[in-house]
Amino acid sequence: MPRLNWRNLSLQILSLLMALILWVYVTNEQNPLDERPFNVSLRGRGVPDGYLVTGLPSTVNVRAQGSRGQLTTLTPGDFQAVVDLSGITPGENELTVNVSAPPGIRVIQVSPSRVRVQVDRVVEKEVPVAVTFRGEPAAGYSALAATVDPPLVHLKGPERLVNAVTRVTATVDVQGASGTVERSATLTGLPRGVSVFPPVVRVTVPVLAMPVKEVPVEPQVRGTPAAGYRVEEVRVEPDVIQVSAPAPVLEGVQRVNTVPVDISGVSQDVVRRVGLVAPGNGVVMRPEQVQVTVRLSPLAESPPEKTPPEEQNQT
Repeated sequence: MPRLNWRNLSLQILSLLMALILWVYVTNEQNPLDERPFNVSLRGRGVPDGYLVTGLPSTVNVRAQGSRGQLTTLTPGDFQAVVDLSGITPGENELTVNVSAPPGIRVIQVSPSRVRVQVDRVVEKEVPVAVTFRGEPAAGYSALAATVDPPLVHLKGPERLVNAVTRVTATVDVQGASGTVERSATLTGLPRGVSVFPPVVRVTVPVLAMPVKEVPVEPQVRGTPAAGYRVEEVRVEPDVIQVSAPAPVLEGVQRVNTVPVDISGVSQDVVRRVGLVAPGNGVVMRPEQVQVTVRLSPLAESPPEKTPPEEQNQT
């Protein structure tokens, strides 16, 4: 049996270790470990049907470690940043960002590492269309109640936003009109993220010639002032306004009342700008508001009672 030459074997092992150390040294000198930041696109996956997620950042910052040579050739597209949305519930959810990197690359930091998102159910409902006018018809003409086609429209979007909408608005320009106005109007009054169908409605506004007359304004006061005070005077400005309406309606309009002014418990003069109560359908009043002034004065003190002469003699 040949004898093992320990001296030669030791030299071989030592040479191998020296070569390995030299290779590591040269590698680190020529291609050392380094770090580099990347702005990586963030995406969500697994959104359940019927849910909408908002607030998810578009990107996250990833700090990666690897050899200088590897890092030089990397791009943000070589990383994948994902948030698992399969277990979300309505309301605010805090979720972990998971980042995968190419082989040989170590992810040492993700910012933000957790994100907060808002989760809503997607709901649908119908709401009415309200019409507002822009401008004034020609002198002697009035715009009557508009008709809308369709009168109801369909909303779709996040539950918390859709539930807050009670109506949408169509605005129609009637400036200078002296006849029926027909317009296509785009609907407004919707929060961002809520869609409406149809987005445009057809609005018809009858604009008719109206007889005009002047009628007095009757101020209305409600309640009683504080103890020791009384109403001295109630004044309204202007005390006469113009009223226009279809002839049969206008004939029955003899005066216009103000919205009641409440003076309950007051101890000083009250000055309010209030609206007017329409005395019938299709009545147009100009102006639409007036100023009501309620003047108060203290009650006169009652003189002390005098004792009858008979009672004085008895004493």
